[in-house]
Amino acid sequence: MAEDFKVQQPQLLEVSELFSRKGSEAQPVVLESDLQNEASDDPQTGFKSSLQTMAELQPKSVDHPQDWGVIASGDAPLHIADRLESDSSEEEPSAEKDDQSEPAESSDNLWRSGRPDGHAPIGVMGDHTHGAGEVMFSYRFMRMEMAGNRGGTTDLTPAQVLQQFPVTPTEMTTDMHMLGAMYAPTDELTLSVMAPYIFKSMEHVTRMGTRFTTQSDGFGDIQLMGLYKILDQDRQRIHFNAGISFPTGSTNSRDDTPAGPNQVLPYPMQLGSGTFDLHPGITYLGQSDHWSWGGQALGTLRLGTNGNSYRLGNRFNLTGWGARRWNNWLSTSIRLKGATWGNITGADPRLNPAIIPTANPNLRGGTRLDVGLGLNFLVNQGVLAGHRLAVEFALPVYQSLDGPQLETDWVLTLGWQKAF
Repeated sequence: MAEDFKVQQPQLLEVSELFSRKGSEAQPVVLESDLQNEASDDPQTGFKSSLQTMAELQPKSVDHPQDWGVIASGDAPLHIADRLESDSSEEEPSAEKDDQSEPAESSDNLWRSGRPDGHAPIGVMGDHTHGAGEVMFSYRFMRMEMAGNRGGTTDLTPAQVLQQFPVTPTEMTTDMHMLGAMYAPTDELTLSVMAPYIFKSMEHVTRMGTRFTTQSDGFGDIQLMGLYKILDQDRQRIHFNAGISFPTGSTNSRDDTPAGPNQVLPYPMQLGSGTFDLHPGITYLGQSDHWSWGGQALGTLRLGTNGNSYRLGNRFNLTGWGARRWNNWLSTSIRLKGATWGNITGADPRLNPAIIPTANPNLRGGTRLDVGLGLNFLVNQGVLAGHRLAVEFALPVYQSLDGPQLETDWVLTLGWQKAF
């Protein structure tokens, strides 16, 4: 047995020396001569003593590739090297880990905004609240294209409209740039402000075949809104929306027409309502590991009559959406939006409702149902970490208009958001 111990002795020393190299300076050093003396005096006692000494050594992980040569070289038992190499490979983190892998879900069962679908599709306003002290800035661009007229659910040709009016609109483009800011003084209350700048352009044709274009641009009505959270549990949230808009948009936009220069433009070409308007509503949000969903009901209630003796019709919007989170930077969404709005009460005395349908206050109401598809992006790395980008494209699937009235063809919304 002593002979066997002497054969294995060099290999054991190489391993022990490697482990003790990273130990503290106070750790005892075992010399080969000491082990030989102990083995020669009493082989059995020396063997036990050597094992006890080896057990007292503090094992250290091998951090440098060159150290493996000590274990794997010479006559060292292969099972020792294999065991150490296996242990190291299990502890070493993978260098191939995907930086874009999905983050682990929190175990506190709360709704989370720090994911791409943590915000609603970009066409939804006032969809989320913030934590106390948090600030968010946003920018949205919206383009709405309208072409062709409709009465009820029936499409009307320009010739059919011109049988009733000397002039008819044929197309309209509305571009809106909206700057927004949100601030949360508490976890329950978030305040927001939105300021739009609007460009409008409308194409016309007369019975004589003359075509002309009118344009208007300027600030629209600025809106302040408070969002008050009343539920936050089981990965669901509910908050009330309470907003008011101020009559900062013009109701006196003018342009040149065949009737003369600097003419007052009809109702849809004006930039604001001219009245203080209330915006009450409620918003619901829910999410699971890979899905999120929500809904919002939001109204617009006009207060009083503007300086031009009319009041736009009240409006009610109802929308619902679902989104799929594919990873920690991308989600897709589908949304259904319904809107209904009333005709104008009163009339602007400067407009002649018999000339063009857009000047008739009784031809402004309607109902529309849109389907929108969206993408939400959340940047997680680099200098743009935390920035959000989003796009939504919506198409009407149903329109019933108190016409003749221009019908909507499509609506595109792009957006950027960043919270601090």
